[in-house]
Amino acid sequence: MKKEVIKIPANIKYLTEREKFIEEFGKPFELPNGILNKEIPGCGATTVALTDEHKTIICSPRNELLKNKHEQYPDTLLVIGGVDTKEIEAYLQTAELPKILVSYDSVYKLIGCIKYKSDWRVVVDEFQCLLADSSFKSEIELHFLDNSRSFPYVTFLSATPILDKYLEQIDYFKDMNYYQLDWEEKDIVRVYRERTKNPINAALEIVRYYQNGNYPSVYVNGERIYSKECVIFLNSVNNIVNIIKQTELKPEEVNIIVGNSDDNDKQIARIGEGFKRGRIPLKGETHKKFTFCTSTAYAGCDFYSTNAATFVISDCNRPNTAVDIATELVQIAGRQRLACNPFREFLTFIYNVNTEDITQDEFNESLEKKVNVTLDEIRDNNNAGEALRAKRIKDFRRIPDNVKYQDSYTMYDELKGEFVFNRLAYVNEQYCFDVQKFNYQNGVIVKKLLQDSSFDVSENQTYAVYQEQLKHLIKKEPFVDRMQAYCEYRAKQGLIVNLAMSTLESKYPELRYYYEALGADRIKALNYKEKKLLNEIHIMKTKNKIRHELHGTIHIGDRILTADIQQTLRVVYDRLGIDKSPKATDLNEFFEIHPVKIPTANGRKNGFEIRGIL
Repeated sequence: MKKEVIKIPANIKYLTEREKFIEEFGKPFELPNGILNKEIPGCGATTVALTDEHKTIICSPRNELLKNKHEQYPDTLLVIGGVDTKEIEAYLQTAELPKILVSYDSVYKLIGCIKYKSDWRVVVDEFQCLLADSSFKSEIELHFLDNSRSFPYVTFLSATPILDKYLEQIDYFKDMNYYQLDWEEKDIVRVYRERTKNPINAALEIVRYYQNGNYPSVYVNGERIYSKECVIFLNSVNNIVNIIKQTELKPEEVNIIVGNSDDNDKQIARIGEGFKRGRIPLKGETHKKFTFCTSTAYAGCDFYSTNAATFVISDCNRPNTAVDIATELVQIAGRQRLACNPFREFLTFIYNVNTEDITQDEFNESLEKKVNVTLDEIRDNNNAGEALRAKRIKDFRRIPDNVKYQDSYTMYDELKGEFVFNRLAYVNEQYCFDVQKFNYQNGVIVKKLLQDSSFDVSENQTYAVYQEQLKHLIKKEPFVDRMQAYCEYRAKQGLIVNLAMSTLESKYPELRYYYEALGADRIKALNYKEKKLLNEIHIMKTKNKIRHELHGTIHIGDRILTADIQQTLRVVYDRLGIDKSPKATDLNEFFEIHPVKIPTANGRKNGFEIRGIL
């Protein structure tokens, strides 16, 4: 694979900056024939394809992405399910410069409609999905690659292309030219990492936090800006549905961006009346407080919220919910487009680590066995008698897509009319193992992968402010931990601690109550334990009631016999329902007292003089 690096100077931020490219390179930027690693999302590569002077077909695996682009560019033709060749032919006859948006599984419709294919350019957007999706739709993708061979000029476009070790195993890409953009200056997204045993519970906490009006915030030019919207990326419709149900969100609060399928629609219907699949708002349209996205929106879709924060939930114990840091996370980081949104610079990544103990050698052994089974199966199926072969073809067609390649990589190729080795499914299994096993072994590896993928995991003040708030948002800390943290914040000064303290106060108002009632020293002496704090406050309240009663009957200068003090206290305790035997020395808690001898008819007796009020 031949690679060429194209350096983009600091004065250029977008590939659409025509005049700057002419000044620097002598011509506008053109999408090359081959693989283009943009390096960063949102740099305008798709816009180049939509606005240049070439007849263009833009292919995507995500219908949501295509719909989003079609809304932005209504003169395009959207070719997805339900669009037939008559509509395509009518568009080609009337369009001055045709631009077609098409899904992978609909490209075949264009083949017969376009006579002179050399006049056209094809752009395969977010082509890393070819690998990520091939566990359940590899047949569609293989047919798509075959259909794309009809066009001599094809750009495979991604900010996060498939890693070389996987690409080199796919014959289609072996000898393809590879271009990489090297941006002299680029925006870096800072990642706040939070490892947790249960990422889904963390997602619940985030939703409840926003529900209660407790929003994370940052200071911009001295003004405090709140994130009153959030986008949660979680690749499980079932988990999204359960989160919405548990938090009792209302339809007007939630936008659910998931793939277009009957199964997804049925799952969403379980939430209740008014809930349905949503769409990505266009620039200037209102965003809802909560947006949930599956992988259908990981790549290519643009969000234009002024204040939305981004949260990525990755559960590495399941293949479909583990987020690949090198590909998917990079794509997600580029989804918020508005520069005025200060939270676009941050991404909160919530993950767990792999707990399975399968080794690389064990995986390689199972892979080899599966390959051998596949080769035997292909030979037997293709050499079977006519009746048996027909039955095996029928059996293969009946297997659900999500389990079709669990036991072997055998595929029946409808075009060739024979059983073949599904190379994409084979490579996908290696990819999924790498994502699950090695990406998520431990937090150190996660941090390194983030750094290798050009994320900033270092500290600065703004980042630290945001991070300090989020660590109290994401997980339910034990009371002792958050009480101690709050006391520490109260003892310090500065922007970071003030915002973090207000975050804790908003989420747990009782912390401020305990602090102001008891003070840091007494709370520390009680080991920050809530039961002890409550008991201490109960004692304080009881004492205050006693004090109130006594201050009405006992005054400074009074000399009172011990027996009379005990009687006074007994009356007060009985009135307040306090089960306690009165002692004259109990007055020590409310008054400054001094022992004296008091003359009586029966001689001098013990008592106390009241010298001050405590």
